[in-house]
Amino acid sequence: MSPKMEGLSGESSEESSHSGMSSRRIVKNTEEYRKRRERNNQAVKKSRLKTKKKTQEMVDRVTQLRNENEELEENIKILNKELGLLKGLFLEHAGNAHGVRLNEAELARMLDEDLEVDKGVALLMNLSQGSSPQNKWN
Repeated sequence: MSPKMEGLSGESSEESSHSGMSSRRIVKNTEEYRKRRERNNQAVKKSRLKTKKKTQEMVDRVTQLRNENEELEENIKILNKELGLLKGLFLEHAGNAHGVRLNEAELARMLDEDLEVDKGVALLMNLSQGSSPQNKWN
């Protein structure tokens, strides 16, 4: 058998188990071995840098989203305060200035509508914080 044929048919299971390597064994301390090691080292370095960059981008995105979430939650608090103030002004104005009297049923209906809005706001806040929705009104 020629050396070329012997290398193909006579390779051990250890040699053939290395994926991506040729069927012939590379002898250490040769120029070819050093070139392959250098290419491999460069590929590993590039892969690690790429992973590090991707991780840093993800951390930056998480930080950005947390900041945005805090701003949105602060806006929700402000808008809820404004809603309460406007509701109070409306009830005071409607009840006193125009002689319109809201009966208890109408007032209860308005407050129930606000309760539904409050439930929706609470659900959105829970979802934005990553927690499961809690049903504190039922």
